[in-house]
Amino acid sequence: MGQAGSAANAEAIKQQLERILASRVFFPAQRSRAFLRYVAEKSIQGCVPKEYEIAVDVFERSSDYDPAVDSTVRVEASRLRSRLRDYYTTEGQRDPVLVEMPKGGYACVFTFREGQAEVEARSSSVTASKEAEAASPVLEDSGERWRFVRMGRVTLRALALACFAVALALAVWSGLHWEHLREPIRSLAVLPLQNLSGDPGQDYLAAGMTDELTTELARIPGLRVVSRTSAVLAGRTDKSVPEIANALKVDAVVEGSVVRAGDMVRITAQLIDARTDRHLWAQSFEGRANDILALQDTISEEIAAQTKVTLQSKTRAGKSQQSVNPAAYDAYLRGLFFFQKQDFDHSVASFHQAIAIDPAYSAAYAELATALDAQSIFHEGSPKVEMEQALAYAKRAIQLDPENGMAYTELGSIQTVYSWDWPAAEQNLLRGISLSPSSSIGEMKYAVYLDAVGRPEEAVEHMRRSLDLDPMSFFMTRRLGVTLYLARHYRESLATLNEAAEMEPEQGGSFDNWLGAVYEMEGRRDEAVRDDIAALHMERPSADTDLLEQVYRRDGWKAYWRARLDGERPYAAEQCVPYSMALSSMRIGDDDGAFVLFNRALDQHCYAAIYLKSDPRLDPIRGDARFVALLRRINFQK
Repeated sequence: MGQAGSAANAEAIKQQLERILASRVFFPAQRSRAFLRYVAEKSIQGCVPKEYEIAVDVFERSSDYDPAVDSTVRVEASRLRSRLRDYYTTEGQRDPVLVEMPKGGYACVFTFREGQAEVEARSSSVTASKEAEAASPVLEDSGERWRFVRMGRVTLRALALACFAVALALAVWSGLHWEHLREPIRSLAVLPLQNLSGDPGQDYLAAGMTDELTTELARIPGLRVVSRTSAVLAGRTDKSVPEIANALKVDAVVEGSVVRAGDMVRITAQLIDARTDRHLWAQSFEGRANDILALQDTISEEIAAQTKVTLQSKTRAGKSQQSVNPAAYDAYLRGLFFFQKQDFDHSVASFHQAIAIDPAYSAAYAELATALDAQSIFHEGSPKVEMEQALAYAKRAIQLDPENGMAYTELGSIQTVYSWDWPAAEQNLLRGISLSPSSSIGEMKYAVYLDAVGRPEEAVEHMRRSLDLDPMSFFMTRRLGVTLYLARHYRESLATLNEAAEMEPEQGGSFDNWLGAVYEMEGRRDEAVRDDIAALHMERPSADTDLLEQVYRRDGWKAYWRARLDGERPYAAEQCVPYSMALSSMRIGDDDGAFVLFNRALDQHCYAAIYLKSDPRLDPIRGDARFVALLRRINFQK
């Protein structure tokens, strides 16, 4: 299809131009960027750019510009051609469109990769110009094959006109036919945005904006958006886009980059239909740092339009009115960056900094609540201080932005694991899911709630949905295994927990104890003790696990748990250790001691209290009036 004037070709060329201008090669080179944009757009329009026009329009030379005296355009043209060569031998090796500016003129030639529906697009003015009479340029072999279709004056005029007519008709038909036949995009993943600033210290910016774009797209109803965790893992491979999409089970992927130079930020994004490996849309957005939310909103709206769905009008209205201080946003992105690395102390500090700079920053309050929640699990002693603060911050986030899905999810989670406010927890968790229907965290935390209130089959359903949204996540895989155990699907639970173990073997302590619980319920005591010892070794490397193993082999099941109970007594003041001791007491037949310890765990607001209603290991004591009293302590009145 031979003309750049066809709608499909012209749009593809414009998308390619934006990719080039946002690249590491071109973004810092303002003069080359302006030069390339000017000559490319002129060529697309069918005009042959002239040296005088370039000097005046691009390089702001006066109207008496004399090319015989001033060589600015020729010098910049040489630099531009050099940068194009550098780009196509590095970042642009696999790009679908080749953009060249052959020597002897300033018109651009656009060539499509062989295998694309459009083989070549060349502006009609270039074909008619003297530059087009010369032999077509040859691209040095960089591992990709390109086809060039020569259009010389020897071609019969009638044949040329006929070919043009056919090509134009096919272009129009192809564009309309493609739009008619293209299946709507129902799922996508945002691959990690690249940091093209040349400064590793800016990695947090690209990582944070990847997270933010994923979160924003997750608000779209009817569109499945894969969690950032899985998208990042998939994006680290050398696989092609279709292979990555297949692994994530998505129709399309978003790729892009972020560049910050001083107070200016440039975001480039492209949407690729992974089913056909076709670029559907690409665009660059540039603005000042304090316009960053508006830039993100625009990108989300463009992608939503391409997927043929729309963002929720209320969400858009609430979000578009929010502006953010650049320093607050920077601190916020650092908080996200540290949270992903599980550095919760620095994450909390960064979010505190963000709200100190901008006290009306709803998203920062919501993420601070989430970080405090996570921090409380790893701190010794009672979580009262962190969780009370997290509760207040989540509520403040909702006051500032009633459409903040993350804030509702976190509030509902705190009400589940700390406040035990069951009606409010469900209401807020469901509200969070409705505002962010592709949030894997929202689905997971609702599954935790459902287990806590004794609805394990519903919990499994929502946990499967969570894993579907985050298919490569160790945490979500492990959590599904736990949920299956609580629903008493022991065989599938074992398979899922072992799958998690294969994903991250070094995280043994976080799944070995659950494997041990499954084996215990299946009566496989040797395996249960083996995995309990493995979990203990990960948690307390100083524990004498060899001695415990000898006790089990010599004296049996009850002796082993009596020794485990004695070994835990020095740590009884630590968070949730009384809960573990209570289970050990049950195993040796000391129910009286077990109830004392369960009550101590509730005094600590131990997060494991959410398992009282569903853990099969507690079945032997459910008929005891003291167990009913435990449930009443966590606000189950019936």
